[in-house]
Amino acid sequence: MLEKQRNEIDELDKQLVALFEKRMELVTEIGNIKQKNNLPIFDESREIVVIERAVSRLKDPSYKPYASCFFKDLMTITKKYQRSLFEE
Repeated sequence: MLEKQRNEIDELDKQLVALFEKRMELVTEIGNIKQKNNLPIFDESREIVVIERAVSRLKDPSYKPYASCFFKDLMTITKKYQRSLFEE
């Protein structure tokens, strides 16, 4: 009954993991640049732009609060990761 939909979600999850890893590689590069140039990890204006841009790309506006939350959480994860780079 749900097998087809779950298989599709499994495929999407596989793609999300690959995209997440690629994004984190870029986050690492950015973190290193910030560290070398004594730049802060948190850039509120950049976060706002990233989240607003992502949400504006939605086809279904009913997903807006959830997409916003998803990207806020993603930004929180990347800041936490960049902080760990600064501690090394």
